[in-house]
Amino acid sequence: MLTRRTPQSPQHLAMLGGLWLSCVGQLPLWQALHGLPELADGRAPVFIGSTMVLVAALFTLALSALAWPRVIRGALTLALLGTVWSTPAADWGGMPAVTQFVVLAGGPLAWLWSRPVRHAPDAWAQLLNNLGLAMVAAGVVAAVLILSVADFSWMWLQHATLLELLSPIRVWRLLGSVHIA
Repeated sequence: MLTRRTPQSPQHLAMLGGLWLSCVGQLPLWQALHGLPELADGRAPVFIGSTMVLVAALFTLALSALAWPRVIRGALTLALLGTVWSTPAADWGGMPAVTQFVVLAGGPLAWLWSRPVRHAPDAWAQLLNNLGLAMVAAGVVAAVLILSVADFSWMWLQHATLLELLSPIRVWRLLGSVHIA
């Protein structure tokens, strides 16, 4: 029996993409944070959780600008592929590239491209929806930073190299190293 697929709003796809990119796409970062001796006293789940919420909100904030019906699937595809491309196999326990692609991007991309995207009645309604999502994401970022400013500032100053594990930074560095002759 064939089932009709419910159209997804671009904002819903942006939120789901932000969650996926922050949870699964940043797994090497979460593993590195979990292994820090400073967090051995039981603070690791709280710190990693708050960092995960912060990163998800930042991804969602960035994707809210691209949450247009004709753009969001392409933007999420590029984000997922960039995350896979920029993550060294060693960071995934030596996982082969094909397995890494299937785990990180294959399933989400198959789901993403099998769903229709819902269109807003007009461009203004779409813009207001995108701005609403951006405001919610910015509010979450502000709240997490306010509640955890001491932990974040101390941790990221002591372990600045951990920021290199964030996939957007890795993608940017890899793009900077590409030379077209």
